[in-house]
Amino acid sequence: MLTERTWTGRALGTGVKLQVVTDDVRAGDDALLRAVKDLEETEQALSRFREDSDLSILNREGTTLAGWRLFEAVEASIRAYEWSGGIVDPRVIQALENLGYRKSLPRGDVRDAVSIEPLGPADMRNWVDTGELDAGERRISLPESVRLDLAGVGKALGIGWAARHLAGHAGLLVDVGGDVMAIGCDGRGEPWRIAVYHGGIVGEFTGSPLAVATSTTMRRAWKAAGRNVHHLIDPRTGEPSRSGLLYATVAAPTILESDLIAKMLVIKGKEATHRIDGRYQAIVTSESGETRMLGPRENLGVTA
Repeated sequence: MLTERTWTGRALGTGVKLQVVTDDVRAGDDALLRAVKDLEETEQALSRFREDSDLSILNREGTTLAGWRLFEAVEASIRAYEWSGGIVDPRVIQALENLGYRKSLPRGDVRDAVSIEPLGPADMRNWVDTGELDAGERRISLPESVRLDLAGVGKALGIGWAARHLAGHAGLLVDVGGDVMAIGCDGRGEPWRIAVYHGGIVGEFTGSPLAVATSTTMRRAWKAAGRNVHHLIDPRTGEPSRSGLLYATVAAPTILESDLIAKMLVIKGKEATHRIDGRYQAIVTSESGETRMLGPRENLGVTA
């Protein structure tokens, strides 16, 4: 008989739910503990809020012999930058800090926020070609004055890494801050159903496997010098995005693709909708409250 085993807590700076559907309770519980430990190791490697993390050491020193998680995350961030045409840029850390998002999400109005400049293009592939990313030694050397924020890519990779520990059972679900990977079946033996929340339930994705991510300007938002800001930075301006979209939830073949496309939609708005082809499905909600479906409708229901 199938049983659901669940762990809830916090990791990677947000709420986490891990679930395994199994006919072996002990093995399921062991798998959950391994997945939790894996998420903690990802946070220790990639958090910009921990001074002793691998990423913080790299940002301070400019060079490091990286652990495998940091090296993979930096490589993935370079691919994400190129794939997104520079819209998903790991260099946004300076803009976030200028707006007051430093050690934690600001509370109240950040009065000492400073003006922000466009980031400008970067030849990140050159970091690889010139040996600044040395896969043999896993050495990373950043160009002068460059620091990285790997939050989105790091979370997506962390979800995938944690999910590996839950594989081999009838079903698994990894939910980190609303970004979800689900494989197999739920506890009733049915395909997973992932609700889409845009201030209220606006639809759902069903099936298996599922990789679903949401980007929104409504969370991780605060005031800086009297104006409303958020954490999704448009590198073309250096400012929080103003695309007219409040939410974008995307289902894609991988959780990394889901995260990247959701971010592109919120940052670029209509300009990014051409990326929604037959491989992807999306639900977006605008500032006016209009909710739309993008992509094929199979396995997609919208109630708005």
